[in-house]
Amino acid sequence: MARKNFGLKNFFLSFVIVVIAIYIFQNFKSPPDIMVVENGILEDVIKAEGIVVKDENVYKATIDGNVLYYCEEGAKIKKGQLIADINTDADSAEVNRQIAEIQAAIDRLEKSSQVLSQENFTAYQNELQISLLSNDLENMYNIVEQMTRGDYYGSQYEGYSASQLREMKNNLVNSISTHKVPYYSDRAGIISYKTDGLEEIYTFENVGDMTPSSIGRREYTIKTKKDHVQDGEDFFKIIKNFEYYIVVKLNNEKAKLFEENKYIKVRVLSDGGQHLVWGYIEKINYGSEESVLVLFFDDYFYKVYDKRYVNIELITATYEGLKIENRALTDLDGMKGVYVQDASNIIKFFPVQILGSDEEHSVVFPGDYIGVNERNIIKVGEKRYPTIKIFDKIILEPDKVYEGQIAD
Repeated sequence: MARKNFGLKNFFLSFVIVVIAIYIFQNFKSPPDIMVVENGILEDVIKAEGIVVKDENVYKATIDGNVLYYCEEGAKIKKGQLIADINTDADSAEVNRQIAEIQAAIDRLEKSSQVLSQENFTAYQNELQISLLSNDLENMYNIVEQMTRGDYYGSQYEGYSASQLREMKNNLVNSISTHKVPYYSDRAGIISYKTDGLEEIYTFENVGDMTPSSIGRREYTIKTKKDHVQDGEDFFKIIKNFEYYIVVKLNNEKAKLFEENKYIKVRVLSDGGQHLVWGYIEKINYGSEESVLVLFFDDYFYKVYDKRYVNIELITATYEGLKIENRALTDLDGMKGVYVQDASNIIKFFPVQILGSDEEHSVVFPGDYIGVNERNIIKVGEKRYPTIKIFDKIILEPDKVYEGQIAD
């Protein structure tokens, strides 16, 4: 009898331990992750590398010599504007410095304004360039300080009259005038000192004839502004700044998603940023396996004027609605949907109608409006069901909950 009672006690003790364990497990297990529904957008995009084709004219040096530039990189210029001088006289820099000193003395004598004349400014630029090339930083800082004060003049000219100084300056100008070759713009546009040697390969004239085999990525070297150029060397270019092309190579399956004479939204990625612009599909050149899209643009040129290759995203579709994480999706009674934790902490299942998805998120249809304080309705098959709404708390671990459960 004692053994029987001992066994019964063990049974009840074990039962109590199991009940307590179940209670502890149910009450202390971590709640499932949730997210709050918000409005969102998803896109179907095709990522590709594009070739920027510009209406550009490259200017070559006609002699060897030192270059004096008058325009900044990326500046807008007009037709007939002086862009640069090539000076073939090695001593001309010293002459220019003397001209600047004399002009400063003239300005001082005439008590002119502190604004530098064009002659002064040009000479200062030349002198600064020489100081930089010779790594004479002390002289460079002195010149900048003198330019800022407007008193860049030499003491050896202080005893001369204004007319004497002008005659001296004119003599110096005439002494170097025959050694300068000026370069003027033959068009309006944007000035760039960056050349890559591909300007005559990717041209406006042949952009419509480009094929998959002709637009493979080419090796190139970007040349930038130089203080000394050689005869026949590229040293600047002028680009018309209103229209340009981006040429893209795609496989034929993707190319068939597009039509000629249609607009498409394009995201251009450059310099760590991105911008959206509408492109016009001017032509599609089909090949046996790949095709070329010729996209025309007339906006945001300043973002790509100095680029040859850019990464782009062709946006083929945009979905707007309620954005949720894909891991929240589950199936119940043959319907795709999610579990929602309502204000009373009751778990309820709501079907959803997916508009578009990527690897992590889906955008679902917010449903048709039926009345105030009522959930919108979607149609699944022949039946209509209430669906999720903005600010709903969506369960991200649907396998941990069930319909009608009361969440802790």
